[in-house]
Amino acid sequence: MKTFPIAKFNGARGADELVIYNVGETTGTNSYGLEACVVNGRVIRYGNNNNAVPEGGFVVSGHGKAARFIADALCLGAKAEIDKENGVFNAEIDSRALEIAAEMQLELIEGRIAERIAEGSSFDKEKAQALLNDANAAMKNGEFEQVKALCEEAYYHTAASRAGEVRAVWHRPHEKSDAEVEKTVLMLKDAGFNLILVETNYEGKANALKCVHDFLPVKEGYENFDVIDSFIRICKKNGVKIHAWFEDFFFGTKDTGCKMAELHPEWMARRKDGGLLHDAFDDFYFLNPAYKEVRELVLSLVKELIDNYDFDGFQLDYIRYPVSHGIDRTAGFDDYTKAEFLKDTGIDVDAIEDNKSAEWRKFIEWRAAKVTEYVESVRKLILEYRANGRYIELSTAVFGDPNEAINLKCQDWRYWVKQGWLDAIYPMAYLNDAEDVGREVGYMVKNYGEAPNISGISPMYSKLPVIESTKQVEECRKAGAVGVAFFCAGSCTDIQLEKLKIGVFRDR
Repeated sequence: MKTFPIAKFNGARGADELVIYNVGETTGTNSYGLEACVVNGRVIRYGNNNNAVPEGGFVVSGHGKAARFIADALCLGAKAEIDKENGVFNAEIDSRALEIAAEMQLELIEGRIAERIAEGSSFDKEKAQALLNDANAAMKNGEFEQVKALCEEAYYHTAASRAGEVRAVWHRPHEKSDAEVEKTVLMLKDAGFNLILVETNYEGKANALKCVHDFLPVKEGYENFDVIDSFIRICKKNGVKIHAWFEDFFFGTKDTGCKMAELHPEWMARRKDGGLLHDAFDDFYFLNPAYKEVRELVLSLVKELIDNYDFDGFQLDYIRYPVSHGIDRTAGFDDYTKAEFLKDTGIDVDAIEDNKSAEWRKFIEWRAAKVTEYVESVRKLILEYRANGRYIELSTAVFGDPNEAINLKCQDWRYWVKQGWLDAIYPMAYLNDAEDVGREVGYMVKNYGEAPNISGISPMYSKLPVIESTKQVEECRKAGAVGVAFFCAGSCTDIQLEKLKIGVFRDR
C-alpha cells in the first residue's frame, strides 16, 4: 500500500498537492496534473484532468509530486481509498487491479477493431485479430502483463491512418555532412513525416551560413558546412517539405551569452530594476520588440533567409516578449519603452502597482501591438514574394492557450488568425494527457479555425510512454486539426518511429 497526504477536499489544486473531489460536477482543474476516478474502491478512469466527479465515488487529483505519485501508484482497476483519520490517500495495484486493467484493455482493442471495420479503414485486420486472440489466451492463463503488452501492440495496428495530412517535426540540426543530413531525412520520411521544420538560428547563433552577422555569429561546427542548404537539397530530392524554423526575438542565453546584448544593449528586454530579463524563461535573452529598429532588423533576417534559401515555408517562433512573472519580472521597463508608452497612453508604467489593473492591461496590449506590427510586416513581405511568383507558406509556433499567450507573453495570435495573416498555426499543446491535448486543440479549432491547426505535441520530448504519441495524434485528429507537429526530431526513438510507421502514419 502506498500513501500520500491529502492537501484538501474540493478546493483549488496547488503546486505538488493531492486533492480529493467528491462533490460538484467536475474537478475544474487545469491541464498540468493527473487524476483518477474511483468508484467502489477501484479506479475506473485514469489520466486526464477536469474529470467529472462520479456518482457515489470521487476523483483523486494531483499536481507535481502528487501527480507523480498517482502515475506510480495507480492504474485502471487499482485499489484506492481515503483515510480521513490520518489525512492520507491509500493506493495499491493488487492482482485484481491487474486483472481489471487487462479486461478493459481487451475491451478497448475489440472496440477499435470493430470501429476500423465499420469505417472501412485500411488496417491489418489479420494482424490485429491475431494479437487479440493471443491476448485472450494470455488472459485465461492469468498472464496480465502479457495481455497488456499484446493489447498495446494491437493498439498501433488498429489506429486509423489519414493519408495526406500534415506530419511535421521540428528539428534542431546537429549533422555535420550531407550523409548525416540524408540519414536524418530518410529516417523521418520512413516513419511517415512529410514536413521538416529546420531551425535556422538558436541561442543567438546562426545555423545558416548565408545569414551570419556580427550580432548573429555562426554556430560552432558550422563554419564550413551549410547545414540549412544541405537539408533543403536533400529534403527536396526525397519529396519532403522543408520550412524555416526561425527564432524571432530570442537572441541568446545566460550561459551561452548574447552578442546582440554586447553590441546593442539598449535593444534588450529589461525588467523593472534595469537588468536583462533572462530569468523569466529558461534563462533566455530577448530583444525588445518595442523598438522599431529591432523589428526592422529581425524582418531583414527573414528576408535574407528567404532570398538565400529555397524554403517551402517560413515559421516564426519566439514571436513574443519573454514570460512575465509579475510586475518586477516583466520586460518593458527600459527608458525608451516607458517613454513611448507614456506618450501614447499618458500612463507612467513605473507607477503601476497592480497587475490586475486597467493600466497594466493597457501595458500588455500596447506591447502586444508591437509584436503584431512585426507579424504584419512579415505577412506583407511574404505577399510580395507571392506576387512575384514564389509561394511561401507562413506559419507561427504559438502558445497553446490564447489567454495565457497574451497575458504572459504579449502574443496576440488570435488577432493574427482573425486577420488572415497566417496560412497555418502550430499551437504548442505540450500537455501530458492525450485528452487534455484534444480538449485544448478542439477549443482552438472551434474558436480560431480561420487558420489550419497543425497541433504541436511533445510526447517524445516529455519522455512519455511510447503509446502516448499515437494517442495524442488521434486526439488532435478528433479535435479537427489538419495535422500534427512533433517536438522534436532529436527526441525520437527508434521504437516510437516504428510505432508511428505501423499505426497512425501508416497511410501516406
